[in-house]
Amino acid sequence: MTFTKTILSLAITLAATTVMANDLPINQPEKNQWLIDSVYPTSHHNPAQTDASPIAGPSEGKVLKASDVKTIPGLFNSQPVVKNIGDQRILIEGGILGLRKINATGEKFEEISFMPYPGFEKYAEMATESELNDIVKELDKARSAHDDAAILKLSKRMQEIGFSFRTIANGVYHLIDKDHNHYAVYGGVNVIKTTDNGVADAPLSIVKTADITASLPENLRKQVTRVVGIGMTYDGDIAVAAPGMIALLDRDLNMKGYVTFPGEHVDNSIAIDETGIYAVTSENMYKVVWTGDKLSFDEKDGGWISPYDTIDAETALKMGAASRGSGTTPALMGFGDDEDKLVLISDADREGAKLVAFWRDEIPADFKQIPGTDSRRIAGEIRIDVSDLTVETSPVVNGYGTVLFNGAYKEPSSALGDIFGNMFTAGVTRLAPRGIQKFEWDPESNTFSKTWTDISTDNSDWMVPVVSAKSNMIYTPSKTGLRYEYVGLDWTTGEVKARWPMPTTSSHYNLSLGIAYFLDDGDMIVGGYFDTKRIDFNRK
Repeated sequence: MTFTKTILSLAITLAATTVMANDLPINQPEKNQWLIDSVYPTSHHNPAQTDASPIAGPSEGKVLKASDVKTIPGLFNSQPVVKNIGDQRILIEGGILGLRKINATGEKFEEISFMPYPGFEKYAEMATESELNDIVKELDKARSAHDDAAILKLSKRMQEIGFSFRTIANGVYHLIDKDHNHYAVYGGVNVIKTTDNGVADAPLSIVKTADITASLPENLRKQVTRVVGIGMTYDGDIAVAAPGMIALLDRDLNMKGYVTFPGEHVDNSIAIDETGIYAVTSENMYKVVWTGDKLSFDEKDGGWISPYDTIDAETALKMGAASRGSGTTPALMGFGDDEDKLVLISDADREGAKLVAFWRDEIPADFKQIPGTDSRRIAGEIRIDVSDLTVETSPVVNGYGTVLFNGAYKEPSSALGDIFGNMFTAGVTRLAPRGIQKFEWDPESNTFSKTWTDISTDNSDWMVPVVSAKSNMIYTPSKTGLRYEYVGLDWTTGEVKARWPMPTTSSHYNLSLGIAYFLDDGDMIVGGYFDTKRIDFNRK
């Protein structure tokens, strides 16, 4: 099909139409009319969390110059969401300390406003550009000297200015609705609604904040310690995921209902389709549906629950994982008239992670439970050869193909949940997680096959890659020595087609825990610990 030049028209490709890759039609997730009309209105690109872009990415590698990488300083962010206001392209960044609005029109990359979350003002005052630059200077010195202890010591300094295992969920998952309202989670159990009233140069202002535990019984309130995932249902409500609970709020942040799963942790976001909400806990995979008066995972209401292979939370964290149970946000596979509709995760099998697919809707009548699996709901599973323990980057889905990345630190920090220390020592003073693997689902045999494996990339940053259906390439972060880079691989064969080394070895160029995407001019937007980046791969 023909791709138009405007970002508005590109948004249409997120509907259940087709794009072309290798001359094969690929159905896309149904567009959610309650989200802003944009290519990237929500985290992971779309409600299905596929991380597949309809925009063509670059194909020719080069060493990037400083002028190719525009940056806006700020303490850790993952993925800004995108909207158009007239002819202005606006990004909203959900950072760990607050919300930043950015003008990315044409070649611009300029901050419009920054608003700390309520209660995070003191942290925001400490995490100045000067402080971040000073940390980077110390970090670069420690990395150059291969000083393991000095790198780990900086992890404590990052905690002092606001970065910790507890706060990392702030703003990572967020969205913009059709009326220019932005929603994000922060401060453990809070949801914030802000707006700019659709005015391009106006700052964001708070409409409302809500503590989702306020109306909960006391025993449940003690368990729900932090909200992690957030998404917009196809009925226009806000779904949030927290330890032991999925809740549904209206767009004014009033509680409509909740469903509980006591004792189960939630460390990832949620996927959503027209029929339900998909959430993975430390023990089970759920489909949760709204019946009109309650949330339910009962099969008689259209929901379901399925166990999967996992290990206990403390063991996983000691082995370098950042999540209890699966490390992946669920990703949906199969849209439109595709024969099979699945939801994918990586499990946390003690013997090595597996890719697991669950039937999203009714289980085919002739389907027999796979021997060794925990339930008939599991449509298929296959060992991920490149990972010993955990995959923390969500499955990237394009058609019936999916790619997963090894995220297991072989020599993790002794501190539980020390994400910063693990990322910056890996590949420098300790072994880096390496390896990416592509799988293909066969709807005829209901099985996965292994298409290709690449073990050359350094996956220390746990950054979700992006696949361009139009370019038939997948783009992933890596590191050669101390220098961060982007690598482009052929989606079909796994062949490395291009590399884009960053301008220097500076830690400013880290790509940690980001979710990348392409603007309509081919520039990439990606986050990281110290800056949000706009990367021009194509400038000669």
